[in-house]
Formats: sequence, structure tokens, C-alpha cells
Amino acid sequence: MKLGMIKNDCDLKGFEYVKNKGLEFIELCCNYTPDAQGFISRKDELKKLIADTGIPILSVGRWNGEGGPLDETGAIKQDLLEEAKQVITTCSELGCPVYNCGCNFVEGLSLFRNYENAIKYFGELIEFAKPLNVKIATYNCHWNSFVDNMSAWEVIHGELKELGIKFDASHSINGGRDYYEEIKKWGHRFYHVHVKGSLNVNGAHVDDPPAGLDMINWRAILGLLYAARYDGTLSIEPHSNTWQGDLGERGLDLTIRYMKSLIV
Repeated sequence: MKLGMIKNDCDLKGFEYVKNKGLEFIELCCNYTPDAQGFISRKDELKKLIADTGIPILSVGRWNGEGGPLDETGAIKQDLLEEAKQVITTCSELGCPVYNCGCNFVEGLSLFRNYENAIKYFGELIEFAKPLNVKIATYNCHWNSFVDNMSAWEVIHGELKELGIKFDASHSINGGRDYYEEIKKWGHRFYHVHVKGSLNVNGAHVDDPPAGLDMINWRAILGLLYAARYDGTLSIEPHSNTWQGDLGERGLDLTIRYMKSLIV
């Protein structure tokens, strides 16, 4: 497995920061259209930074900041579809193998129709991305996406055999789901994994501290990933309001040391 991190300030300083931390790749998140368009327009610059530093971009995600790819009738928003295809094309040109995305649930439509529309959307992305050597994965976060749990995976991923999963155990915990069971049953379909701590007390969320100082059993997660023959990317996601500044740097260093101790 490779250990990297989300780093959206990807100028030369950002790439060198990741390299100096002893990490192996960068993940970029395009939360909104300006982020996606910025990624597309910076293709040549990013290609040079990758070549100069030896740090690749191995995951790019579009997190549905505009509410999702489907309109109120369940039809695909053509402008967002075209943008997704442009991002996927840029991924291909940069050698990035995974594009993460979601699909919103349309109120007023049946669950069947929502499944049908999601399958159509992801299927179109898969067919577009396949000749470009980019794989499509759904993120297991509920942000403008209902494809975040095993019930949805059984239907949508059951139908689309080439659709993968971007997995983050913190979303499972905060969604009341069993991340052990999810990894055991679906780890063979994981294309990308986030490393983000989570800490809850009496069912209330407290913080997202550095992995290794949280309630997630990372040793068991790595054991389950190895059992699933997962050999992909582990991407650190600093996500705490407490661990900022110098404290955040020390927390990141701790997580890097801790996760490296679990990778064999």
C-alpha cells in the first residue's frame, strides 16, 4: 500500500511538503466547480510538478458541492457531466488512476428510480473513463450522495461490476454503520481509502483527531484490507478544528509514523 495525503494547495511548495514528509502521493479534492475548473486548467503545470518532484497525484474527487449530478426530475445535469468528463480526461493525462464521486438522492422519486438514475450516471462515467485508464469510485460520505452504504452498494455496485468504492471509516462510524463488516464484505471493491481519525463520546461527535489518537481500530482496518488483497492508496485527511498550526504538524507526523508501522 502507498501512504499519501490530501493536499489541495498544490504548488511547488505543496508538492515538496508532501515529499519532505516521506509520503508517496497527493490526493486532490474538487468540491465545487471552480475547484474542478482550476484542476483542469492547471494540467500542464501539475504535470511538470509531478515530473520535477516525483510525487504523483493518485486520486481526484468531485464532492458534489453543487448539490449533485442529478436535477429535480432525476435527469443528469449535462454541464456537471461534461465537467466530470473533463476532470477524468485531466486525470488520465496526469496518470491519476482514480476519480471519486457520488450521486444525490432525488426527493419525490421512488428508491427504484433513484437507483436506476444513479446506475445510469455512474455507468456513463465508467464507459467514458475506461479507455482513459481511469477507474470510477463512489465515496462513502453522505454529502449530496446516497451511495454511501452496503444497501446501495448491493444494488448499484452489484449492477456495475467496474464501479469501486472510496472508503473512509469515520463516515461509517458517524453514520452508525459497522466499518468492520463493510470492509470484510466490500474491501475487494475498494479503489481508495482515507485515513481520518474520529472521536465520539456517548454517541456525540467530539473531534477528528489524527489517526492513531482516535477511536478507530486502524490495526484491524489494515488487517481487513490485507485480507481483501487491497494494495492501493491510503490518503491522510487532516480534518480537525483542534489540531491546527504547530499542533497539526505534530499530529500529522504522528499519523505518518503510526500508519507506516502498520504497512508491511
